[in-house]
Amino acid sequence: MYKVSLITSRRARTSRFSMWNRQVYQKYSSRKWVVSVNKFKFLVKFGLKKRIFKKSFIITNALLGLLIIAVVNLPSIISMFQDEEEIETLEVAIVNNSDDTSYPLEDNLITMFNASYMEYEYEASDETLEDNDDFWDHETLDILLIFTGDLDAPDVEVYAKSEEQRSFLTSQVQTLLNDYQDITYANYVIQSPPDTGDDDGGLNEENRSFIEGIVSILFLPIFVLIIMATQFLGVDIIEEKSSKAIETIIASVPAKTHFLSKITSSISFLLIQSSILLVFGILASFIGRLLPSINGAEELSLFAELANRIPNWPSLLVFSILFMIFGTLLFLTLAAFVASVATTQEDYQQFQAPLIFLLLGGYYIGIFLPMMGADGVVQVAAYIPFFSTIVAPIAYATGVITIVESIIILAITIATAVGFLYLIAPVYKVAILSYQETKFFKRIRFYIKKAFAKTK
Repeated sequence: MYKVSLITSRRARTSRFSMWNRQVYQKYSSRKWVVSVNKFKFLVKFGLKKRIFKKSFIITNALLGLLIIAVVNLPSIISMFQDEEEIETLEVAIVNNSDDTSYPLEDNLITMFNASYMEYEYEASDETLEDNDDFWDHETLDILLIFTGDLDAPDVEVYAKSEEQRSFLTSQVQTLLNDYQDITYANYVIQSPPDTGDDDGGLNEENRSFIEGIVSILFLPIFVLIIMATQFLGVDIIEEKSSKAIETIIASVPAKTHFLSKITSSISFLLIQSSILLVFGILASFIGRLLPSINGAEELSLFAELANRIPNWPSLLVFSILFMIFGTLLFLTLAAFVASVATTQEDYQQFQAPLIFLLLGGYYIGIFLPMMGADGVVQVAAYIPFFSTIVAPIAYATGVITIVESIIILAITIATAVGFLYLIAPVYKVAILSYQETKFFKRIRFYIKKAFAKTK
């Protein structure tokens, strides 16, 4: 009985000790986690302060702001200094196949058109067409009106290349006929141009040509920002490593925390810089709305034109931001890997060149191949994560890929970026404190073997 009691007492003490030990461990682990998070925040803030609180950053953004405002409002600025606005002349062909051919229909209509509120000059044309559908390919003819049947209640076919002209023409024709027919309404048949946008995601040829022409300007800031972020990250790491400061940092901060803080700092800088450019764009748009009221001119803005030409611009903006974030994450991870393996600035500049070539390749594919009609190549390139950062938004803007394909490509890009982040983190931990002078690719193989040998 005594032995049983002694064993029970020992078990109770052991249980209480184990419980106390677990509480101490949990408290220690929680404190350790808080310290690790605080160090991570400090490194991120320190990295941002090094880039943002610089005179060069402030001056560069001030110049960029002025440039964005000037470029966005360039049409309005030019119109302010024009002495007289040129009036566009529209060629009008009027065919009177009604029962009253003696009525001066053409002269009266042209006179009424020119007396209207429209800022165009209408001229009668003697052009004749064998087939009415040839109108859409005719270079000089802008409007075609065909009157048939009884002129008291005629059938009127309206051909107009400009959509705004169609409703205007019917109202003007009806006003003239009211005087002739004592308010009896005509039967109007408004002809629409042939659909040319089925193969381009709903974009007609004119809008697609416009997007292809301006896409290099629109995506140039994204291209430059990604290169800047990649360069800043690599140079920052290699400076710490070459000056041996990394040994002091890693002594107090885990290598994985250092790795993630550098990437987070670079992405945060990218988002801050992008937000500043976006604010400049909004400010430019606001100023563009004020300019017409100042000089009495018509509102002309690059953003307004883009909104008219690109009907899916909200989704395009969202996709562009997401591809920029996760595409940059992929390239930053690779840049951090190259910088950790390199031992000198020369090493890093030499072996980070393939990353720049990949970015350049994506930029050139997105700019030139759509203009060459190589939609198949653009579509395939959009699925490659190293190119999709820039190619996918351009392909979506030009109608080469659909919104569903864009979502699939975005998912592939995210999975690739996260996968590389997971694989490279242990290699970074091994390589960041190593100063081997062997051949670069031999070093990479050695670090990979050493990193994953530890995790087994």
